[in-house]
Amino acid sequence: MPIGLEQSSATLKVPQRKAAPSDDKVDSILLEILAELKKSVPDQQFDIWFSCLRIFSIDESSITFITPNNFIKDWFSGNYKDIFSGTVYRVLNSSREVVFLAEDEALRQPRVSSSASYGTPPSSLCELPASAGQMNSLNGYYRFENFIVGPCNRLAHAAAVAVSESPGLAYNPLFIHGASGLGKTHLLHAINNVLLSKRTIRTLYLSCEQFVNHFISTIRSNNWDEFRNLYSNLDVLLLDDIQFFENLQGCREEFFHTFNALYNARKQIVITSDCPPESLSSLEDRLVSRFKWGLLCSVDSPTIETRVAIIEKNASLMNINLTHDFASYLAEHLPGNIRELEGAIVRLGKELKVTRNTITLDFIKKVLREVTGNKKSVTIEAVLHAVSDRFNVSISQIQSKSRTRSLALPRQIAMYLSRKLTNMSLTEIGGFLGGRDHSTVIHSDEKVTKLLKKDKNLFFVLQKIESELQR
Repeated sequence: MPIGLEQSSATLKVPQRKAAPSDDKVDSILLEILAELKKSVPDQQFDIWFSCLRIFSIDESSITFITPNNFIKDWFSGNYKDIFSGTVYRVLNSSREVVFLAEDEALRQPRVSSSASYGTPPSSLCELPASAGQMNSLNGYYRFENFIVGPCNRLAHAAAVAVSESPGLAYNPLFIHGASGLGKTHLLHAINNVLLSKRTIRTLYLSCEQFVNHFISTIRSNNWDEFRNLYSNLDVLLLDDIQFFENLQGCREEFFHTFNALYNARKQIVITSDCPPESLSSLEDRLVSRFKWGLLCSVDSPTIETRVAIIEKNASLMNINLTHDFASYLAEHLPGNIRELEGAIVRLGKELKVTRNTITLDFIKKVLREVTGNKKSVTIEAVLHAVSDRFNVSISQIQSKSRTRSLALPRQIAMYLSRKLTNMSLTEIGGFLGGRDHSTVIHSDEKVTKLLKKDKNLFFVLQKIESELQR
C-alpha cells in the first residue's frame, strides 16, 4: 500500500472551542466542494486542475487548499477564487476566506499540533515532519501525459517511464540532473503516480529537505528503528534535490546506509539534482560512485520548438485560444525554464480575464513586459559592443561571413545574449548578424547554453556582461 496515506483520528479546535470536523468529515467537505465546482467547470479542466486539490486546514474564518505547484495556485487565485468562495459558502453555510498554497509552501508552514489546525497527517508508519505524507498523494497535474518531450529531456523521460513500468529492473539507481524548473520534479511525481496505482508497490516521494527534517526529528526522538524501517520497507524511493545534502554529513551517512539497503534488496531508487554527481563536491566518493551504478541522464533547457509546444499545451488546458505565431513569439522571448513559460501563460490568462481583450501582438508584448519584470530594454547594438569589447574582436568581424574559430564563439555569444536580452525575433537577430537565418540563432543559443554548464569561467563572464547591459 502507498505510504503516508492513512488518516489520523485527531480533531480540530477552533477559536470558539467548537469541535472541528473529523478527518472523514473533512474528506466529505472536499468531495462536496469538488462536486459543486464540477458543475461550472469543463470536464477536461476539472480532471487536470481540480482533481489534485486537497484541504490543508479549516477554521471558522478560512479554508486553505493545497495545489501541486505555484503555476496551479496562481491559476486558481486569478481565475477561480470567486467561484471557490461561492461554493464554500454553499457547502459550509458560512462565508470563509479561500486561501491557496502551493505544495512546497505547505511543507514550509510551521508545524502545529492537531488541536490547533487540520492538515494531512503524517505517515502512519513513521512520523515525517512538515506534512511529508502529503507528497505521496496522486497529483492530477504531474503526469507523463502532461510532460512535453523534446530533445532536451527525451532520455530522462524514457528512463522515467521505464522505471514506472519495471521498478528495480530497468535503471537502478536513476539519477536525473538539470537546472531548476526543467521538469525533474514533474518526472518524479509522474513515476510516483503510476506506481501508486499499483496497490502492491510501496513508494515514497520526498524532497531532500523532508529527509533532512525527518533525520533531525529522529535525532530528537531517538526513534531510529522506525526511521530505518520506513525506508528499508519501501519498494521505491524517489528523492528530489539531493544537492541539499552537501553540507550535512550526518544525513549523508544515514542516506548512504539507506541507499545500500534498498539497492541490495533490488528496490528502485530515483534521485534528482541540479548538477551531475561528480559536481557535488561535498559528497563522499563512495556515495557519488553509487549514483553512477545505474543511469545518469540530464534535462536541459528546452529548445524553441519544445517551448512552443509547452506554451500551446498549457494554453489549451486553460482554454486560451493562442495562435501558433503568438506561441512562437512568446517562446522566442522567454528563453528561461519551464516554470517561467507556465508563469507567462498564467499571467496571460489573468490579463484576458480582467481586460477581456482579444490576443494581439501588443497584448502579448505587454504580458511579456510584466513577466520579465520590466527590465531595461537592451539593444542589439549594445550587445555587440559588449561582446566586441570583452572578446577583443570588431563588430564588423562578428557580423562577417568568416567562420574562423576565434570569431565563431563571440558571434554565437552575441546571438545568445541578443535572444535573451533584446525584444528582437530570431529572424531579426540573424539578419543583423550577417544575414543568417533563424536556425543559426537557435543553434548558437543551444550551443552557448551547453557551454555554460561546463565552463564556469564563461558563465561568470556572460553573467557580468548581462549585468552591465541591464544597468
